[in-house]
Amino acid sequence: MAVLFTQPATQLPPSPSSSPITIPPLVYRIHRASAQTHYSFSTGFSAKNQTTILNYTSALSRFGLAHLYQQTNISSPFISVYDSLPHAENVAKHWADKWGEEVLVVTVDTRHFARGPVFRAADLLKDASGAKDECLHWGEYLVMYRIPAQAIRDQTPVGRGKMETWRAVGVIGGA
Repeated sequence: MAVLFTQPATQLPPSPSSSPITIPPLVYRIHRASAQTHYSFSTGFSAKNQTTILNYTSALSRFGLAHLYQQTNISSPFISVYDSLPHAENVAKHWADKWGEEVLVVTVDTRHFARGPVFRAADLLKDASGAKDECLHWGEYLVMYRIPAQAIRDQTPVGRGKMETWRAVGVIGGA
């Protein structure tokens, strides 16, 4: 399993089969108000679970796959980000349609990440049997615990929630 760090690395031309050794300078977080990860422009992102220590591969796999498959019975220590703005926008539109709520795409500058591990979703999924919705996870990285406010560059609403028809004026109960 490749662990990526955001510290500058010597750039070597990658071979077609090698894993990246650094993450891109900008990544994109898709955020919904009902997500477990807390967010505000002034404080940044914080994962719901900031106490789990992943000191062995089986724990990383268990928490990582639960995060990717949105299994809400396990609080995630991860914050998902994507390496491609067009892909992040497409996934955000998908989530907006699926969940019926406003979805933001937040641009994040990785040079301001706290020191710590960043994992590639593809590395977790390659060993998972029966991986579903794999296209939703292309170019996805999992950041541990926090993304500070200094890393936030901008936020763009991509999907809007569905209109709430229950707010319409009318007769209650009918005659």
